[in-house]
Amino acid sequence: MILKKLDINNFRNFNSISIELDNKNVVFGMNDVGKTNFLYALRFLLDKDIRKNGFMPTDYHRHNTKEKIQITLTVDLSDFYESEDTKKFVSETRDGGVRTSERGDIFYIRVEGEYNEEEVFGEPIMKWGDNLEDLKDMPFRGTSYSIDNIFKLVYINPLVDLQKLFEKNRRYIFDENSSEKEDKELIDKINKLTKEVNDQIGNMSIINNFQNDITDEYKKLNNEEISIEIKSEMAINGFFSDLMPYIKRENDDNYYPTSGDGRRKILSYSLLNYINKKKYDNKIVIYLLEEPENNLHRSMQISLSKQLFDDDTYKYLFISTHSSQILYEMDKAMLIRIHSKEKIECNSYLYKIEPTYKTDKKKLNREFSNALFYESVLLIEGPSERILFEKILDEVNPDYEQQGGYILQVSGTYFKTYIRALKSLDIKVIVKTDNDLRGKKGNIQEYELLGINRCCDLINIDKIENIIMPFNSETKKEDKLTKLKSKKKELYKEHESLINKFKQNNIYLSEIDLENDLFSIIGPKMSEYLQKEEHKVVSYLQDRKLFNMVELIEHLTFDDCEAVYEDEKFKCLKEMVRFDG
Repeated sequence: MILKKLDINNFRNFNSISIELDNKNVVFGMNDVGKTNFLYALRFLLDKDIRKNGFMPTDYHRHNTKEKIQITLTVDLSDFYESEDTKKFVSETRDGGVRTSERGDIFYIRVEGEYNEEEVFGEPIMKWGDNLEDLKDMPFRGTSYSIDNIFKLVYINPLVDLQKLFEKNRRYIFDENSSEKEDKELIDKINKLTKEVNDQIGNMSIINNFQNDITDEYKKLNNEEISIEIKSEMAINGFFSDLMPYIKRENDDNYYPTSGDGRRKILSYSLLNYINKKKYDNKIVIYLLEEPENNLHRSMQISLSKQLFDDDTYKYLFISTHSSQILYEMDKAMLIRIHSKEKIECNSYLYKIEPTYKTDKKKLNREFSNALFYESVLLIEGPSERILFEKILDEVNPDYEQQGGYILQVSGTYFKTYIRALKSLDIKVIVKTDNDLRGKKGNIQEYELLGINRCCDLINIDKIENIIMPFNSETKKEDKLTKLKSKKKELYKEHESLINKFKQNNIYLSEIDLENDLFSIIGPKMSEYLQKEEHKVVSYLQDRKLFNMVELIEHLTFDDCEAVYEDEKFKCLKEMVRFDG
């Protein structure tokens, strides 16, 4: 079974929206834009405990109670022969004419809410079928509909309470009616011992004195023929009532309370997994996790990420998160970015993480998941650019991250995968790259316009042909570098209209490279700070890029940084924090 799509109409801050799904979905966006409302749409559809409360006036988009609420889930059942879940679904929907073989493998589940002015609420009505234009009323009994026999929606809130969870399920976990003969014999022995212990407690003078005194006090207020007696909870509720989980380390005889918030949360997830496997093995379990990163250290978030995306327990999953660490191990998931400028009207932007991401992310880097949480992302080639740009922005515009800007180092020039993913999610992308020339193997005179053609590829236009340089085997290295530098300037000017087209697409190509761009603005200052002659500054920076750039930025002043920030060659920095509209 594959979750295909969710359509939401007239519900909270969703007017009309259609969101593609997969079986694992990550919902993210800024605060107060509709992530929780998105999860609530699913809960109204598949959680009878939420559905039974009905729709309130505030559930209708802009309180428009004249229009129905409609929430429709589309599922794909084409994997019937491979999936036990699909077989469960089909067996429940086969009768009653709601599913017919000639209509194919797409099926729809819908909840509608038509507002009743007299009752002051909207009653949820469930429908389903394989014909969207002719959905059938779903059979129900009491507050349960047929769909509740198929799905179990498990919602885990950010503040899941281990103690309450354990207490609520204690009797279910420890079934006192166990069929195991050994357990029954032990339970009888423990009950006898419990009675003996409680009798001994009752013989304590401190207990007896309190019982007599409190009985006398009670009779002063209400003269009844009763006595107050103190009994342990174990004696009344059974010994299971006092059980609580503790941590026992290997090679350590001590027991440690599960008091740390992070540890309690991880144990809560483990407990829920255990309970759901036992309770709902005959149902299709869909997990809704809201901000699971709360109270978890970074390492614990990464550990949880591996479980969420690798463990078959979470086969059907929706995660709402602000954490890049929770996305650390994601692969083959649907990214759903909820966005709203006024926090009233919501839009969604989608990107499906392909199966190749698991290997691609090693080639890219794990910072991609960080970038997903920003409004605009500046893609750069390496660490020297990063520390320079961070220094400039920290001086001139230190709030750039709060404004939604993020610098992402791609460790090379592998921009295209990032651009495709980020733009699909309506995240603004800016690129800063060098005007590289690369010699062809076996021909010392032929050079590829690597930098220009890299930019051409990013906007899908034809590449420029290779050029010939007047080099031979006797050409000195210094002469070759000087001529290549001059040729880069010439090519930059020659292709001015193309360079402008790149800029229109937020792609900024250096005239030569980063170091030469920087030198053209604050060259004398760089010479002073690095204590190098001006004609040696650029080569010094390029010799050990990161190490020598660190040396330079330690000296840069606010005026230096402002001069760079305001210069056209570094317009990419301003563009990162400029938002249209």
